[in-house]
Amino acid sequence: MTNSASTNTNAVRVLAVSTYELGHQPLILARLAAIFESAEIKYSLCDNSVANRSFTTVDDYMLWDQMLPTHIFISVPMHTATQLGKTIANRARKLLGSSVRIIAIGLYSNVALSATDAFDAGIPSDDRAEVLRVLRLDSAQSSAFAEQTALPYRAGLPGLHNYAHLLAGGEKKLVGYVESTVGCAHLCKHCPIPVVFNGRFKAIPLAVVMQQINQLYEEGARHITFGDADFLNGPTHALKIARELHRAHPDLTFDATVKVEHVLEHPGIWTELRELGLQFIVSAFEHTSDFILLKLAKGHTRKDIIAAMELLRGAGVEVRPSLMPFTPWTDREGLIDLIEFLFDYDLIESIDPVQLSIRLLLPLDSLVLADKETEIGAWNPELLSYEWQNHDPAIDELQAELAQIAEKSQDSELDIQTTFKTMRESIYRRFDLPVPAREFKTAACEEKPRLSESWFCCAEPTKIQLNRLG
Repeated sequence: MTNSASTNTNAVRVLAVSTYELGHQPLILARLAAIFESAEIKYSLCDNSVANRSFTTVDDYMLWDQMLPTHIFISVPMHTATQLGKTIANRARKLLGSSVRIIAIGLYSNVALSATDAFDAGIPSDDRAEVLRVLRLDSAQSSAFAEQTALPYRAGLPGLHNYAHLLAGGEKKLVGYVESTVGCAHLCKHCPIPVVFNGRFKAIPLAVVMQQINQLYEEGARHITFGDADFLNGPTHALKIARELHRAHPDLTFDATVKVEHVLEHPGIWTELRELGLQFIVSAFEHTSDFILLKLAKGHTRKDIIAAMELLRGAGVEVRPSLMPFTPWTDREGLIDLIEFLFDYDLIESIDPVQLSIRLLLPLDSLVLADKETEIGAWNPELLSYEWQNHDPAIDELQAELAQIAEKSQDSELDIQTTFKTMRESIYRRFDLPVPAREFKTAACEEKPRLSESWFCCAEPTKIQLNRLG
């Protein structure tokens, strides 16, 4: 294979590390592996959600040939992974000194650079030209929208059985993870994606997406998670993929992330998508307060959420909401409305308890910082966020309490209904209010399709995750 790099790649040895990818096989490591394979670069991959290395000894950094790396890539796609990744970067710098170049790669690369001087560089995407440039092998200009034509190389990753499974109808299926677009068309103010892509997105060619799906199917996947920021940024492209997926593999199901406004903009597609294998969508409801939704520029209202749920459920598609309950604008009435809304609309079995404790993060360049009406504090490199406090101290205290309940429920494997009932009681009692009696009617947990991995995109790492690093 021809090597077009301007420096001898034999001198370059790379360790690429992922700490947490929402329970999925890390696609970014597979994409990096494809680049390294084509450039004939020696490398090893480490998905530490499976490997459980502490990175406290030199041996933890060895490549497959027992040589130390010249470069370490650490994947930082989100807050949780960045908190874990900065610990690894600090330990690598202490153990290996200046002999290794440490690179943060992902949406939070700028945040990682600001959190510790252990990182030498940061790049927001796995664009080939940018990766080779940071390895000092290529001086070509890069773009976050470089054509995604190379097939990710998954041979060096743990098998799919190590990752999240689909739980549906009493069955357990292996899950593969792919993306059909890069970027996002929207500018939600709390999201890190607009900071990098500024409301732009690009479709990955249908043939490339299907190659990945076919590869994952051969590896045993019977369900696909589309990890796009929004699967319906390009609805025509999404439908082509869903139809081709079903044509090629009629027994394959899938899930995707879709904004509320896109659900309502395309009312006629949901029955077809269900017939093509769609099991559920993840949708960022965030809150039931129209004021907070406006502050976050979500593009939907409380009424829209209800309408979207009715449309989806009418087509036989479940929805798994993500939430952002705690913001500078959250008040007591809004939190009470949110928890009762979850019970009223039978959403308890569709949400991981940690979602009820999520607190707004304000990373570097967050669009929320432009809101001059909101009082924002100083940048905190430990929190990886600008600091803020709610005007009501009881609300900040409640957030910490709910986070503890969520983590305890995961550690002890408490059932979801019991956990949410405890959280509901905590909300009322924190505000010195009597807990209203109500009937709890929800479908059995196994009747609602879901992934087996709890979703911690914007949460602090759990004790289990931190314990992997010792």
